Amino acid sequence: MGNTAKYKITMAICLFLGISCAPYVNYQPQRAPKAAKSAEYNISVYHELDPLPPQSLKMGKLTINNAVPSMINCDYNDVIRLAKWKVRKVGGDALHIINIKLPDETNSCYGITANIISFDAIETMFWSSIDLDKNDFKEYYHENVLDPIEGIWTVSENTDWENMLTGVKGNNEIAGKYEVAIIRDKEEYNRYNSYILHSEETEWPRGQMKAYYSKNGYQHTYEEHWFMADHTEKIRNIILEESGIFRTSSAFSKYPINYDRENISLKVYPPFYMTAPGLAVNTQLQSMGSGFVISGNGLIITNYHVIHGKQKIEVYFPSIDKSFTAKIALQDKNNDIALLALEDFHISEYFTEDIPFIISNTSDMRLGQEIFTLGYPLGEILGKSVKLSTGDISSLYGIKDDPRLIQISNPIQPGNSGGPLLNENGEIIGVVVSTLNARYFYENESIIPQNVNFAIKGNYVANLISILPEYQELSKRKNLLLGKSLEEKIELISPFIVTIK
Repeated sequence: MGNTAKYKITMAICLFLGISCAPYVNYQPQRAPKAAKSAEYNISVYHELDPLPPQSLKMGKLTINNAVPSMINCDYNDVIRLAKWKVRKVGGDALHIINIKLPDETNSCYGITANIISFDAIETMFWSSIDLDKNDFKEYYHENVLDPIEGIWTVSENTDWENMLTGVKGNNEIAGKYEVAIIRDKEEYNRYNSYILHSEETEWPRGQMKAYYSKNGYQHTYEEHWFMADHTEKIRNIILEESGIFRTSSAFSKYPINYDRENISLKVYPPFYMTAPGLAVNTQLQSMGSGFVISGNGLIITNYHVIHGKQKIEVYFPSIDKSFTAKIALQDKNNDIALLALEDFHISEYFTEDIPFIISNTSDMRLGQEIFTLGYPLGEILGKSVKLSTGDISSLYGIKDDPRLIQISNPIQPGNSGGPLLNENGEIIGVVVSTLNARYFYENESIIPQNVNFAIKGNYVANLISILPEYQELSKRKNLLLGKSLEEKIELISPFIVTIK
């Protein structure tokens, strides 16, 4: 009996009985099947014009349609689920759709013709893995000066989709889909690698590289290379937002399904020190602070919290009794640093001396190292003259071992925030940020902390200004304070210490 006769008999039976017939699956293998994949294994779906990963292998051809008239009304998603089941059964990795057949008067179901694809040939080319766990990464974060992107992040996915033929819409949100650790690459200074710590998808084991990021020219922007399970990568530009998150989104149409997908990454470690209990950043500190000049055209470094929320920023030079209006040039809220630019300022009009100090790499800091600060604490009470505070480095870390901070014994008062922290050579190794809130500890712990104060490490300042056109000039500046006594250092530095109002 021929196929035509069989088809007619089957169709007659279905019509006579009033039953519906399931989609018909036909697979023509070209290669031997492999071990079946688990039900959780993610099968990638490519359409006709989508490029396949290099060295992909075709395992066989798959056809799904209705052999007879049907009343099932199975939609496109039903057919794709059935196709993925077949791909898993033969041990494939992806589905490459080359034709879509829409429902008609004869068939109520969608139909597809597709190739089943294997990625075996490039398994050895996959991205590197690292044999470290979360504690290992935390140790790294404690022992190294970090860029803002470095740390442990959770990645959540929110996908909106619409069937363009039926108008049916849906949403699929996966919170904490991945937990990744991002660290600087050992070989490439401006590259940061992202490794899986935890994944909701079985094909992404712990330690495997999920993405890498390269610095762009603008502050807190990166080029993201996001690896897919099918060995392809998506390249996007991302911005690390002031809130401490970065997000990537992509909208694409795969007829008849339109997708809009967004990944949102939240930094969960190390914690932002400003949220730590007892660390004082209050209205008193915000009302007034200190800062220091770093360039001849009037660039000023201070704390972000000093200028946060101000409609107008005024910078006062006590040494020349003159004020200038400033605007925010750059800011790093996550690390509490701001760069101000003075309006109508040219240093040669007011000073004959050159800026004497440099911003030093903080990697050579030592526990017990002698340091000093200059600033304008309690300006309304203590007056306009610059104030000296001496001490030493008490810890190379901040509250809860925050690697962005150092603990210092220098007495610090409201108004010191944003002033420079200098070592014995007169090099700026940090920015004074805050002190512990004595009232908090007295009310909650019945103790009053003594000289527990903090400064932001100078590397974070260097990172902020590294994108400036003036950076090359700043990096070549000579330290004019070497060999000078403390009194001489203070005399040379003081003119360039300012009050921020």
